[in-house]
Amino acid sequence: MKLILRVTSHSEDETLALAGKLASLFRGGDVLVLCGPLGSGKTVFVRGLTVALGLDESLVNSPSFTLVNEYLGERPVYHFDLYRLGDTSELKEIGWDDYLERDGIVVVEWGEKAGDYLPSRYYKIDFAIADESDREISIGFEES
Repeated sequence: MKLILRVTSHSEDETLALAGKLASLFRGGDVLVLCGPLGSGKTVFVRGLTVALGLDESLVNSPSFTLVNEYLGERPVYHFDLYRLGDTSELKEIGWDDYLERDGIVVVEWGEKAGDYLPSRYYKIDFAIADESDREISIGFEES
């Protein structure tokens, strides 16, 4: 992975702001794979991204039970949460490949669970809990 940025976020507001600043860098067709433990800030990051793209923040929640939420706008965001994914074959059933071909930004929480279904190029964003409020966030680019 080519490391692009490593930052410490000291609060949810800082994580929201970081995602907002980065939003302009992402284009339709980009895939962001978010990895990290529960409570590390993945969904907060998605909320910041969608707000910066002019989408309704109140719609953003972790799609743990539906696997994917669609936030439609000028630059749509397709928000996956693979935490409850039983088997990667479920990705095919929900139209994973179709989402990857759409002209939106695909954001995948617990993206490491997608395994071989991940595209050959994607941004990988790792979240680590440093303490109660601090999060270490590393952003890189994977290309195979």
